Order: sequence, then structure tokens, then C-alpha cells
Amino acid sequence: MRGQVRPEIYPIETVTLGTEQILSGKTNGQQTWLAGELRIPPGNGRLPAVVLVHGSDGLNLSVERWAQELNGISVAAFLLDSFSGRGITSTVNDQSKLHGLTLMVDAYKALGILIRHPRIAANRIGIMGFSKGAIAAVYSSNERFRKVYAPVNGARFAAHIGLYTNCNATYHDDDKVTGAPIRLFHGTADDWTAIGPCHNQKKRKDGRAAVQFP
Repeated sequence: MRGQVRPEIYPIETVTLGTEQILSGKTNGQQTWLAGELRIPPGNGRLPAVVLVHGSDGLNLSVERWAQELNGISVAAFLLDSFSGRGITSTVNDQSKLHGLTLMVDAYKALGILIRHPRIAANRIGIMGFSKGAIAAVYSSNERFRKVYAPVNGARFAAHIGLYTNCNATYHDDDKVTGAPIRLFHGTADDWTAIGPCHNQKKRKDGRAAVQFP
């Protein structure tokens, strides 16, 4: 890949919502400012992009590595930081500090930035999440959440990728999805986020989306 990756830093105006507020379809919460970094690989024309949603330990070298890999195949990467603006460094020992669905709301705000960017193909923006962030990546495929939190009517992610997703929660109408492909990466030996519930989720959504395990 010739040339340099161009970074662009964006402020993200979002809201901090509790679990019950999100499940009730509320949009009015505590105003919060976050930041995200868009990394655009060299080249011309509009590019596909992926919103990267970090896990319980925040942005780390793993997310950085994925951004590099995506840029290496001419895909833009948007590194979303849902913690720093909220004064959070980690939720590893206390997941109640911030629910994974709140990260989903943040991710839709990031989508709103990307669909207006002159170098990004608005219909080719995917989302990839890691552990806690995978909740945002996978459940953003649900139509009930998209209708409330999408930045504009009809906007959606083109693909959803969850790495070691926590699939324990079953939400109302969570089998009604946008139809965009969903890819789950997990490990059978994982004793932190078990793989079993994700197999059950796949069964519920089969026929409505291409839910796959590698």
C-alpha cells in the first residue's frame, strides 16, 4: 500500500442512556461528548469503512492492530472511544459503569459522521466489536434499535462482526434484523463469554440474516 494513512479526529455528540431507557426506545439522556479517529488509507474515490468498538478495557493495541489490517486492504477504520469522554478507563471489574447497548448508541452516532464523509461509501460501512463492544456490533443489527438510533431514516450498517460476543441477553423482537450479514467469532474454550448463547441467537435469527460462525 503506497502513501500514508490519513488520520482525522472527530468530536461525537451522543447521550448516555441506561439500559431501561434504551430498551424503552428513549433518546433523551445525559449529553456526552466522545471522540473518534478516522483513518483513511491512501487512494482515490469512496472507500468502505468499519467502525471499531472497543471492549471493557477501552481502546488498546488489539483495536489498533485491526485498524492497521483494515487500512492494509484499503478499508477506512473509525476507532470509537466510548470511555474517555465519560471518565471511564475500564469496566472489566464493574460492567454496570456502562452497558454495551450504550456503545451501540455511540456507534450509530459514528455512522452519522461516516455517511456524510466525502471519501466514505455510505452504503458500505460495517461495524466490528470486541467483547463488550461486540454487543454494540451485533445488536445494532436489530431493527427496533436501528429505527430509534440510526442517524437518518433508512441508514444501517452494511455488516456486523462480533468477536467473543456476550450473547446472554434476549431482547424483544431481537430476531427481527436489518438483513445485513452477521459474523460471529468465538472460542469454545472461552470461559468468560460462553459460546453457547451465541449459537442460540444464531438459531433465532436464521432465515432473517446470514448469521455465521467461521
